[in-house]
Amino acid sequence: MTVHKTVIALRTTNSSNFDVVVIGGGHAGAEAAWVASRLGASVALVTLDPTRTGQMSCNPAIGGLAKGQMVREIDALGGLMGLAIDATGIQFRMLNRSKGPAVWGPRAQADKYKYASEVQRLISTCPNVTVVQGEVAELVTDAAWTEAGTRGHADVGSNQDGGSGAVASICGVKLADGTLLACRAAIVTTGTFLRALMHTGEKKTEGGRIGEATARGLSGCLARLGLEIGRLKTGTPPRLRRESIDFSGFERQPGDEAPTPFSFLNEYAGGEGSARSAHPLAWLPPLPQVHCWIGATNAAIHEIIRQNLHRAPMYSGQIASTGPRYCPSIEDKVVRFAEKDHHSIFLEPEGLDTSEIYCNGISTSLPQDVQDQVIRLVPGLERAEILKYGYAVEYDMVWPTQIRSTLQTKRINGLFLAGQINGTSGYEEAAAQGLMAGVNAARHAAGRVADFVLRRDQAYIGVLIDDLVTKPPIEPYRMFTSRAEHRLHLRSDNADERLTPIGRELGLVDDNRWQRFGARRDAIAAGEALLRQLRAGEGSAFDFLRRSDVDWAGLVSRFPAAEAVPAAVRASIEIRARYEGYIARQDRQIERFAQLEAKLIPDAIDYTRITGLGNEARQKLSKFTPRSLGQALRISGITPADVTVLAIHLSRV
Repeated sequence: MTVHKTVIALRTTNSSNFDVVVIGGGHAGAEAAWVASRLGASVALVTLDPTRTGQMSCNPAIGGLAKGQMVREIDALGGLMGLAIDATGIQFRMLNRSKGPAVWGPRAQADKYKYASEVQRLISTCPNVTVVQGEVAELVTDAAWTEAGTRGHADVGSNQDGGSGAVASICGVKLADGTLLACRAAIVTTGTFLRALMHTGEKKTEGGRIGEATARGLSGCLARLGLEIGRLKTGTPPRLRRESIDFSGFERQPGDEAPTPFSFLNEYAGGEGSARSAHPLAWLPPLPQVHCWIGATNAAIHEIIRQNLHRAPMYSGQIASTGPRYCPSIEDKVVRFAEKDHHSIFLEPEGLDTSEIYCNGISTSLPQDVQDQVIRLVPGLERAEILKYGYAVEYDMVWPTQIRSTLQTKRINGLFLAGQINGTSGYEEAAAQGLMAGVNAARHAAGRVADFVLRRDQAYIGVLIDDLVTKPPIEPYRMFTSRAEHRLHLRSDNADERLTPIGRELGLVDDNRWQRFGARRDAIAAGEALLRQLRAGEGSAFDFLRRSDVDWAGLVSRFPAAEAVPAAVRASIEIRARYEGYIARQDRQIERFAQLEAKLIPDAIDYTRITGLGNEARQKLSKFTPRSLGQALRISGITPADVTVLAIHLSRV
């Protein structure tokens, strides 16, 4: 039984001092608390229910296309998500194997209950994290704190790295029961819980998840602080009882024979298989592995959905907010893709010790009686018992034009936002933001400049945040490989090479990880050097490995000395060989844009006074306040000519 280090908050007569208060215990909040504490900050993690920390609200899986790359990046920097899923995964699959390694996406089915317990266990190992059960009612700024006549820190609010546009500084968090938590920085990671409303047909229930309350007061507080609030929607499918399913109506979907872990700590320890074949050093997951199953809807199901669209909240007008275009409900699929006579359904176990089966592919907010009909028309589900009906949930968010690339708000110093509150969807996108906010909040709390930003050529995490602050989402944002112009460089296999040195410099990578990383890096370099030295005819073994019809066994048959390369690094060397020419071209592109990215724009700049800028450019630049010339160029409506004018102005100041 996992023991949670839960501290119930004190009453109004007392206040507690923390460097960072994290509001919300989802994937963003857990990651933020983890990294901030590892950087030495004292952290309060405030959540409505500590036993739900790390809960998988929707699909019981981590990773996927582009998302898996982000999890590897989180791990390479020293985050917790990769560790948690490796410990609790019950099926591991590398997606997109038929394509090049640049777009391979590691994905793992999780035991969702063990996953949440593992996240809680990991957080409990941080001695400077206190879990506080409660609801946040107010974010206290320096002015309000002074009026209250109480200070937790003599110099709280003194860190002014948020920029000239900020009008106040965070110095405390007030709970609904009146408890005051003094802090130097606060991170809001409320997920789908801000004024959350769940919909199943005509039925509406307050709450961000089934059986959990909504957070009512914080939206109003954010609005009073001057932040513009929006409203988005997401959804989830029904869950079925395993014993009521006839699996003979579905195609079995097994996991990989040689699973690839998410955490580089496990990869370093166990090795990595060849790009084409398994080997004896393959990593073995600690939990028993299971199958998933694939089925499909049919024309009869689609007709029932069409007949009941007037009862679907998205079509009846009951829900006016925007849902995720790339993860649509089954009713959306039937309407938008009317020419299709079926859509895929994936039955995914939610854990080893539960009967719950997740119906991936049929997210819905249709009434319960319609869901009953839809489910029982699927071959194999004729007698299926629905344990939980699907529903949609509406929730408040903050338009991300109001945050910087550091995830600090522009108006309030020390206030950071991470996760779905910024308009994203997905556990992985949330955790990535949580890590970045945690680092910057810890730096802010320590009196340092909160300026940690990853570039688009460094990480998918950099692409994610840059997209949020330059192209505000009109629907929940989901990461895709197509969003990254440098995706040949941003592979899942080399996330440690890209980011572990950065994590070490930040202070997140401990000696154990750093030593293992160095050993692997050296082994790859030595193996590549050996292959370049081995020659036959006019080419080297490294050149020979570039051929698409050559695997490692074929390489060794021609160059027997290649057998000396450790099996654990062969896949990485093989990928380097295949991509060498393409990566060299991409590196030259990155170099060309580096000057624009390196030219930072002062926070205090007044765009209205720059001669030569048009009105649209002035308005857009004033609204988005780009970090660099490169980021300015990525804002819709900003032209190369505008950037040239801006560059000339900066050269004169």
